[in-house]
Amino acid sequence: MFKTALLLSFFLACPPFAPAADFRDETIYLAVTDRFADGDPANNNIYGDEYVPGNLRYYQGGDFRGLIDNLDHIKAMGFTALWITPPVMQPPGRYVNSSQTYDAAGYHGYWAWDFSRIDPHLESKGAAYPDLIKAVHGKGMKLIQDIVLNHGHGGDTHPSVKWYADRGKVRGLGREYDYFADDKNWFTHKGPVLADLLDFNDENPEVLKWFTAIYGKYRDMGVDAFRVDTLVWMKNDFWRDFAAAMHKGKKDFFMFGEAWTNDDFKTLSSYTKLSPGDPMNSAMSVLDMPLSSMGGWGPMEKVFKGGDYSKADEILRHDGEYKDASYLVTYLDNHDKPRFSGGTGEAAPAERYFDALNFYFTARGIPCIFYGTEIRMPGGEDPDNRRMLGAGGIEKAKSDPVYAHLQKLNAIRRSALPLRRGAQTRLLASPNQYAFRRDYGGETAAVFLNKDEKTAQLKASGLPDGNWRELYTGSRLKVKGGVLETEVPAHGLRVFVNGKIKGSPWKTAEMNYERKKN
Repeated sequence: MFKTALLLSFFLACPPFAPAADFRDETIYLAVTDRFADGDPANNNIYGDEYVPGNLRYYQGGDFRGLIDNLDHIKAMGFTALWITPPVMQPPGRYVNSSQTYDAAGYHGYWAWDFSRIDPHLESKGAAYPDLIKAVHGKGMKLIQDIVLNHGHGGDTHPSVKWYADRGKVRGLGREYDYFADDKNWFTHKGPVLADLLDFNDENPEVLKWFTAIYGKYRDMGVDAFRVDTLVWMKNDFWRDFAAAMHKGKKDFFMFGEAWTNDDFKTLSSYTKLSPGDPMNSAMSVLDMPLSSMGGWGPMEKVFKGGDYSKADEILRHDGEYKDASYLVTYLDNHDKPRFSGGTGEAAPAERYFDALNFYFTARGIPCIFYGTEIRMPGGEDPDNRRMLGAGGIEKAKSDPVYAHLQKLNAIRRSALPLRRGAQTRLLASPNQYAFRRDYGGETAAVFLNKDEKTAQLKASGLPDGNWRELYTGSRLKVKGGVLETEVPAHGLRVFVNGKIKGSPWKTAEMNYERKKN
């Protein structure tokens, strides 16, 4: 009797039929931790030469306390996942290359010094890494950790650097490996390698075991997903085995990687097919670089700056090459190229953002927004694209129309499964108008976009007959003969759903914005 009662209480507490996690239900906010908010000035200048306010090649003070204290800013926009740049320990102070033509500090996290330790610039009392993870989860959000396996910090170091004597060393799990005394074959000593970074030997199985143990600890700490840096610099077999180990240790653990290309769909899609199985528990997804709008590089940038929507069709026609294109992480811009707003001192017009965000939040894939987008932060080449947001920027966002528009778009996407998980099929395309349908589980969403300066009357056919609801305004209509016709305002969208709707996104207030005439 006791055993029966015990089992009953267990099953009541832990329902055996809980739905599997699906990262397509998330939207992502990417923060360069050092550039988000300074919550504890005491950890800014630990070594005495790495914190230089105003010089964006050096630390600017952002930390975990700044994130924890401002999670409501991110959640208020409707984001459900926070992606942070690598939190591991960086070189202890300023870096200068041997020719003295470049100097910087490892504020960004991609120059690991010790993979098993958190960088001291990020942590403070009550705001260690586990505290951040707990705080994120406490807001009902997920944490994505950016990880690097290809390389450590730079080894081409000038003698004036404080850590010059240790310039070839990297650490993790209490072990130390020296590039210049590599008796364990831990590093790649012949090209190609990325810049002067200490490149790990992906053909040594011990390197894979080392990284599996290191990142397995972060996963088990409570991290919900990994973004994986520099995929193309290591062999596919290495990534297959690493991904398998991460998935084996935690069910429904999402991973997505970075492969720098805006047109090599064969290479990009190969990472999604490293192993069979569903995308949450096998291989990994990737950042959808071909669908990005990064300044001067992202193919979709031209579309939203006066170009033709036909470019979207050129990219989306490759969707069948991926294991499942709805798991791709899509984005406007990120920390590697100039911002969508451009490198000037002024923010781009809000309408330009409306047009682009309307597309990214309704098209297939998981939308990711770079911190500062909510204030249309400008920025040129690295590091200008990584300006400080800070308390001033967070406060400023509340009066920016893009901040309010992100709230609206997140509410719309959250309300209907087809917008999060559905396969996408084009309905119509013209230079300034685009429409498509998303289908999932017998439900359909029909999306109509207009980036013109004037209202457009759009019509699509072949849709299911029945009752539909428009998510932006809440209006209802009945489709007969498969034809749906709608008026779409300038720089606007209309999203119709034939299926279940969660919540009332049309009640999400959007800021009144009077568009300036040029």
